Amino acid sequence: MSFYQLLVYIHILCAVIWVGGGVTVQVLAIRAQRTGDPGEAVRAFKQAEYVGTRVFMPASIILFVAGLIMVAQAWSFSQLWITVSMGLWILSAVAGAAYLGPRAKQVVTLLETEGPTSSTAQALVGRLALVSRLELLSFAVIIALMVFKPGSGPA
Repeated sequence: MSFYQLLVYIHILCAVIWVGGGVTVQVLAIRAQRTGDPGEAVRAFKQAEYVGTRVFMPASIILFVAGLIMVAQAWSFSQLWITVSMGLWILSAVAGAAYLGPRAKQVVTLLETEGPTSSTAQALVGRLALVSRLELLSFAVIIALMVFKPGSGPA
């Protein structure tokens, strides 16, 4: 096994954790909302915030670093599929750090202080869900770019 192959493995493993986890959180959030039990939604949201900062964020950083090293070894930063993928990752990282993470903590605080029926918290949860789903869409684009590598020539 070459170092490059190890990087590919790490990159894919982290992508599975990050993207699969994001899909799972969405499914659990939808399921919790559909129960009609505000307490269930609170529990699901607290778990998502916990996993997001302790699992998804580190996985996304490791994924990015492994990708950078792979590009430096075997590809070119000027290739469109790499540039767009990196741009979407950076957008996701900024959205997570500047919006999703802080707002998730804000929702947890609101739910703890105002209770599970807080209209402010529920409105914020709706916005977080939208941003999170848009992020998942960007993940799908990144995965397509990684698989098809448009503009890089025949495989």
